[in-house]
Amino acid sequence: MTEIESVCPGVERLSLRTPTLLPATETNTYFVTHGDEFYVIEPATPYEPEQAALIGAIREKIRSGLTLRGAIVTHHHGDHIGAAMRVREAFSTPVIAHRETRTRLRDRVTTDGELDEGQTLFDGEVEVLHTPGHARGHVCLRQREGRWLVAGDMVASVGTILIDVEDGGDMADYLAQLERLADAVEGVVLPAHGAPIERGAERLRHYVAHRLAREAKVLAAVSDGWRTEDELVARAYDDTPREVWPIAARSARAHLQKLVREGRVAFDGARWRAE
Repeated sequence: MTEIESVCPGVERLSLRTPTLLPATETNTYFVTHGDEFYVIEPATPYEPEQAALIGAIREKIRSGLTLRGAIVTHHHGDHIGAAMRVREAFSTPVIAHRETRTRLRDRVTTDGELDEGQTLFDGEVEVLHTPGHARGHVCLRQREGRWLVAGDMVASVGTILIDVEDGGDMADYLAQLERLADAVEGVVLPAHGAPIERGAERLRHYVAHRLAREAKVLAAVSDGWRTEDELVARAYDDTPREVWPIAARSARAHLQKLVREGRVAFDGARWRAE
């Protein structure tokens, strides 16, 4: 989608091609406007033609009389930050992120300000929520009455969300934040990948239920003795195509990390077993 789409009052979406995890092929850039000011959320695309479309959309908003306050990235992954420097340089506008994200982007993107839990935009109209789990510095933006939530990679309507412990992912944190977000939003959830999710709280709770069901399969896979990662994945992900098992293995590690911390699984350095 190369045209701006209004998705709810004060929020527009421009979905542009990015190098993201298939089957998703695009990341949503959002324009959040209040009064005569706006922010760009997720200046994501690294591709020149897509960046040109983004820059043109921003210029059109400025020509209409709006003031650009900054570009916000929800977290450090490459399919969320590809145009950050282009936007920063084209409009002399700050790139803003959580401090954990700023640390991870130090050698890739110049950031100018921080976002953290409790901060607000537009004099309280939009709240910042720090939502670690998918990434340590992940943030979401919530309209103060819960009418909409810019959710980044907490949820998706295309593809899935990978929790990768080797990249700072944490399944326990992720599940806790999904529960929190489900209680915090009454309206539409705006994911980084795919169309708006109208029944947002319901989808967030579905994600929790799905992850816990998978966790139960992971636990069952090691319930009768020590299992290697390959053995565990073959058992716990027997309902998924074999070609996605390498990605499944990364998700399994996140579940296992959580189960080990909870004392429900033991790890001997190469194999896992239920306690």
